[in-house]
Amino acid sequence: MTTQYKKFTKLIAKWPLDLSKGDRDLGKIIRDKVKAAFETSNSQKLNSESCNQYYNSLNRLADNHYKNKYKRKLHSSATGLSTEECNVVLSNEVLEYLKEENKSFFQKIFRKDSQ
Repeated sequence: MTTQYKKFTKLIAKWPLDLSKGDRDLGKIIRDKVKAAFETSNSQKLNSESCNQYYNSLNRLADNHYKNKYKRKLHSSATGLSTEECNVVLSNEVLEYLKEENKSFFQKIFRKDSQ
């Protein structure tokens, strides 16, 4: 299992971290899952074949295998926003702001109903 762990640590080093997402960042989640899987108590239960499958899948994602295999003609999303704009919209700050706006909207509605 030591060789498996070394492979996964090299893979994790390739995976980018997006600090603006906090606990919702995929890179952080993958790091936490790998750490939990290779803890001494869990490492006895690891199946070598499934470990290799997970590694190969994550490695293809980290290397942008599918992005390179299936080139996109347009570089926008269904919303019409660019990648950078989507990253900003999905940041923790914007989500907190929208949560507060949503609360105030419903508070306004319920205040009018109670009057």
